[in-house]
Amino acid sequence: MSLKKFLIAITGGYGSGKSLFSKYLIQNNEVVINSDLVAKELMTKNEKIKEQIIKLLGSSAYNPDGSINSVLIADKIFNDSKLYTKHIKIVHPPTIIEIKRLAQKELKKRNRVFVESALVFEANIENIFDYIILIKSDVSIRMKRIIERDGITPNEFFRRIQFQIDPDDAEENADFLIYNNDSIEELSKRFEFVYNIIKSLTNSKL
Repeated sequence: MSLKKFLIAITGGYGSGKSLFSKYLIQNNEVVINSDLVAKELMTKNEKIKEQIIKLLGSSAYNPDGSINSVLIADKIFNDSKLYTKHIKIVHPPTIIEIKRLAQKELKKRNRVFVESALVFEANIENIFDYIILIKSDVSIRMKRIIERDGITPNEFFRRIQFQIDPDDAEENADFLIYNNDSIEELSKRFEFVYNIIKSLTNSKL
């Protein structure tokens, strides 16, 4: 009998704590594909994507060394919904294809792979996952974290989250929910609880 293969999403709003859960999983020898890192690598190395982004946002979208000018890109797309939509249409499809390729490669060696992605529901890719884990946190707490971490203003924070699904709506479509409003100790307990359930569900044989 062979093990069934599982693709599991980790999602949540900006500053909710997705990366903390990813880090926890990696410490437990799990594979987590980070969609942001996949997208950034494609934006840097895929010439067709680079050409499209430069056409959309100008040559200043890239630094002289060829790296992404993240500050400029964020400033442009989060202040213009049309630019945001066009940017998403350039980057998302190849990113999803690459995530699937990376996941299939890893699933040859293991029975579950996790994908960290902020835009699971927004990109309408929930159907590619067997389970969706939502990390949820109060908006005031998320804003405080992001301001401290990224040095942005409250206005910039709200401009960015306007393009994300309401966490309450996301909750209705998630399989697991982890609240991240309390201490790291409490969060670790919740991580462990959900992770143990995931392991029991994904270790079953066909």
